[in-house]
Formats: sequence, structure tokens, C-alpha cells
Amino acid sequence: MELRTLRYFLAVCQEGTMSHAAEVLHVTQPALSRQIAALERELGTQLLERHSRSVTPTERGLYLRRRAEEIVGLADQTASDFTCPDEIVAGDVRIGAGESQGVRVIAQAARAFRERYPGVRFHLHSANAIDLVERLERGVDDFAVLMNYADIERFAHLRLRPTDAWGVIMRENDPLAAQETVGPADLGDTPLIVPERLWQGDAPAGIFATWLGPHADDIEVAATYNLNFNAAVFVREGAGRMIGYEGLNATGSGTGLAFRLLYPPAVAPIDFAWKRDVALPHAAQLFLDELLAQQSTG
Repeated sequence: MELRTLRYFLAVCQEGTMSHAAEVLHVTQPALSRQIAALERELGTQLLERHSRSVTPTERGLYLRRRAEEIVGLADQTASDFTCPDEIVAGDVRIGAGESQGVRVIAQAARAFRERYPGVRFHLHSANAIDLVERLERGVDDFAVLMNYADIERFAHLRLRPTDAWGVIMRENDPLAAQETVGPADLGDTPLIVPERLWQGDAPAGIFATWLGPHADDIEVAATYNLNFNAAVFVREGAGRMIGYEGLNATGSGTGLAFRLLYPPAVAPIDFAWKRDVALPHAAQLFLDELLAQQSTG
């Protein structure tokens, strides 16, 4: 079924006669009649009722008319779009991210971006920093959202305005829930559930080691985790208190859990990273440009 033939069929439906349609299309009436007859043979059905001085669509002809209008309209719009190729934005933007409040910024930007460019689709992959960096290096993802990543200068990156604040998630009846904040000396009486990156072997690592200071020897770790949801289940079941970022788990009234910030404060910068000196796909580059502009003025 050719696009030209559908145009011929629509002209016949609109004009009501083969002769008038042939004039509009600048073809001979016999040639037009042969095209319509060939279309009916191809589809195996009668599309037009032939009268002495006019033609009208059959029931199936009316169905084809509706579909042909959609097909021809889409073809015409596509051709029109390509007269202004810079306005065509479609494709995929692939983002790897750890669980972080920084993803809210990305989500807000993605929502606004898709309002302008609905042909763009975002793909999210959640993982730890090792996996995210590997995917970025291999070109599987266009961007990575990295928290407190020590080697961030190996990538081009945008530091997002929010930071992730560390705290303790506990049962709501935990004695520590009566405090406004939690200090290093408060954590030695109950096992902890700690992110993998903050506990290496038998010792704290990174920002957690610095924060604990001399109290590190008092800590007992019951479990490590890389997904907040599963770790929170352990907390609800009484396996220990959880070290995690603020806002990633539901806490407060009705949840059975409470959250208290660490003090002195422990925060993690959030970076939106991409490979240096590598051309991004068109949609990804436009999204990055908008995010850069948003962060510079927001």
C-alpha cells in the first residue's frame, strides 16, 4: 500500500467523483480508476460504492479513509519537521544513579525537558558507584549521578545544588529517637546497618570513618547494603540501626521508623558526571545544556 495511492483514495472520497478527483490530482480518470481498483484488490475488499454519477465509501472504505488521513497526516508532518531539522529532538538519554536526593533535580529537569521534546525517553539505572563508573566509561550510560565520589575530576561534571545529609534510621521507639541529632558516641550500643562503601573489611571507610573518629572501635556492624529499601526492612525487623541519607526512606508518623541527622553534620556532595572529550548524543547534549543553565540560574 503506497502513500501515493492513499492520497488518491482520499481525493476520491473528498471529491465524490472519479472525474473531479482526477482533475485535482492532475491524472487521467482511467489511471485513477486503475489505482483504486488495484488498492481494492490488494486489500481484498470493496472500498467504494459506484453510482451513475458519484462514488461513496463503503463501511470498510470509511475505515480506510480514517486510517489514511492519519497516515498521510503523519507523513506530511514528518516531512515538514525535516525542513527544520534543528527542532527535531528524539532518542534516549541514559542516566546511572545511586540513591540520592540529587535525582530529584534530574527528575524535575527531565519532566520539563520532555514537555518540550516528548520524543525523548529517559532510561535510569540504579547501582553503586563502581557499577555506575564502569557503565559510564563503557558508554552504556550518558551520565552518572555520583555522591561523594573521590575521583570525580576524571570526569566532566556538574555539582548539583543539593547535598545528601547522612543520618540514622531507627525504629520509632528507639531511645535515640528522643534526641534531635546523633553523635559518634551514641552508636556503640546497637548493631548498625551500613552502606557498602562506608564499611571496608572490618573498619569504617570514607566520610563515616572521619566522622566516627576514636569511636570507630565501638561500632558493631550487623549488615551492609546497597539498596535503601531492603536495609530499612532490616531496621523494621529489629536487626539494627541504619546509616543512610536523609529523605530516601519514609520515616515519621505511621511508618514505624524515625530519622535523626548525624552531628557533627556529615554531608555528601552530588555530581552529575559525563565523559570528557566524548561527543554526547544530540538529545543527551541538549538535556545537559538545559541542566547546566538551570543550575546556574536556579
